Amino acid sequence: MTNPSDTKALIDRLSRAEGQVRALRHTLEAGEVCDCKSFISQIKAARSALKRTSEQFVLQHIHSCQALPKGEREAQIEEALKVLASD
Repeated sequence: MTNPSDTKALIDRLSRAEGQVRALRHTLEAGEVCDCKSFISQIKAARSALKRTSEQFVLQHIHSCQALPKGEREAQIEEALKVLASD
């Protein structure tokens, strides 16, 4: 579906988000949450990273659909956009 460099870019994005979530978990487990605003900001950053990853995936998916027959292509693109919009 995607070329190797696109796949690597998505994996890299997910790895960064995973690192952010892991750091949040570690902070909670260690009882080191001192600043609510900062902690929530980090959660929002992790959510944003995942959202950007899903957006990039959908764009890549839409691009890959260009080779499909018109009816199937339109159905695939419509479905991808619905899923993205429901976020």
